[in-house]
Amino acid sequence: KFAEERRRGNIRGCTGKEIKNIVCIGIGGSFAGPQAVYEALRGDAFAAEAAAKGERTIRFVANVDPVDFDLNTKDLSPEETLIIVTSKSFNTPETLQNTSMARKWLMKHLCAQSDVDNEDLRDLQIITKHFCAVTLDVNAAESFGIHKDNIFPMWDWVGGRFSVWSAAGILPLSLHFSFDVMKSFLAGGHDIDEHFFDAPLGGNIPVLLGLLGVWNSTFMGYHTRALLPYSHALRKFPSL
Repeated sequence: KFAEERRRGNIRGCTGKEIKNIVCIGIGGSFAGPQAVYEALRGDAFAAEAAAKGERTIRFVANVDPVDFDLNTKDLSPEETLIIVTSKSFNTPETLQNTSMARKWLMKHLCAQSDVDNEDLRDLQIITKHFCAVTLDVNAAESFGIHKDNIFPMWDWVGGRFSVWSAAGILPLSLHFSFDVMKSFLAGGHDIDEHFFDAPLGGNIPVLLGLLGVWNSTFMGYHTRALLPYSHALRKFPSL
């Protein structure tokens, strides 16, 4: 609902413009997973068509070097941008630094256009309309000023590299590609889970891959594994 309401333009930015740009701030798996799936889905006709309908843009910021944030936002309109902060603890230094940069960027461009005289209320209005968070520490996100309805809890047992299956990945990718597209992605994940649980060991793909890894490293003495995606769409997967 959160994603589709914004994709339809029912919920807009603080100046009344439709949200078209998504800037994802995170690091590690919170950054690499969603970016890898985004790159993979760009080549899918159904997903590309869904993203093209609203001339949507999604960017990923992880480096604390301000150049990274600047390059990813310089051609975006702050009025049409939603910042998604993904941090399990909401205390990751690199993520908080980039989040602070994003806040200053929005305030600089949007405060002058706000009709609210009180500076604190104006800042709160901008954060409410242009920030959301995916985190385990809901209280920390609220303390930053993010509205509770814009905070998506993350389970404490979710590892960073697997978080793409949680709100960390599904939220930004649904905003860009639509939830219908991401439901298909989730269904694919469910299919391989069922295959792992139900398939006989002799034809069980995850089990065979695991056994091959043990054989090559323990018995054959191969201590390096090469991941070579021949599919261009999967080029980011080795970074996971």
